[in-house]
Amino acid sequence: MQEHNDLAQTHNSETGTTPIQAITRAMDFTDILDGMFSFYRNHFRLFITIGVVYLVLSFGVDLISVFLLETDATMVAGLGIMVFTILFSVVVSTFVVAGLAYASAHVYLDREITPEAALQRAWQRFWTYLGVVILWSLVVGGLTITIVGIPFAIYFSVRWGLYTLPVLFEETTARNALRRSTGLVKDTWWRVFGIMVSISLISFMIYFILEASSGFLLSWMGLTEAQEPDNFLDTLRQLFVPTPSEIGWFSYTIRRLVSLIIATFTMPISVIGSTLLYFDLRIRKEAYDIEMQVTD
Repeated sequence: MQEHNDLAQTHNSETGTTPIQAITRAMDFTDILDGMFSFYRNHFRLFITIGVVYLVLSFGVDLISVFLLETDATMVAGLGIMVFTILFSVVVSTFVVAGLAYASAHVYLDREITPEAALQRAWQRFWTYLGVVILWSLVVGGLTITIVGIPFAIYFSVRWGLYTLPVLFEETTARNALRRSTGLVKDTWWRVFGIMVSISLISFMIYFILEASSGFLLSWMGLTEAQEPDNFLDTLRQLFVPTPSEIGWFSYTIRRLVSLIIATFTMPISVIGSTLLYFDLRIRKEAYDIEMQVTD
């Protein structure tokens, strides 16, 4: 199989429609930003349905792990539970992000797709996608830990940051997905960096505002009344990461559920933005818009 399979020829039987390019020109940041929110708004049910998988699985495992931590004071057992919870969260979020990315690509190409089809594709390519996520994280994280390597970590995080769709659509290996991203970002690193940072900041700010607002609202309703905090940092921790021993199980369950709903709601934003950036670079570097018109 060729490394750079044409998206126009991939999985047509899966969607049952002829792909039609939704945006047939290169996009500036305003176009990407507008597309990011308009795609989400117009296909809200599709993205939220995929995100519900993250919500349900994360909520269930979180309650079980916190219950075990609260009832078992053994340090070894507690550490094991925390490691398992973190790994499970990474696996679930990786799986759901893959499904969201595949769905957003189909939305961009004006193809019909169901949440089930997107998640099925995510599962088919899951281990390869997880492999490239781990590889990217090891390099970027390893460079960041050294402190002096932080500039290189930022450089490679952007250079290799568009690995998702090469894995899901072009069916490349993990290493080739990083090479593919390198080719797309080449000569436009600063522009891609600016767009990636902007998308991340927008997504984070929406999440932060909703999370903080819900925390204050639940506190005002008396659902998150905690112990008196010792300092400002403890106040922030209780606002965003309270424990059942501090606010009670009922309040903790409500607070955690609301927090995961907010995370589920905001998760598609950055994924859609990255998808639009990927196609924008393909149009600029590979005349992908012309290719789509020819294959249409």
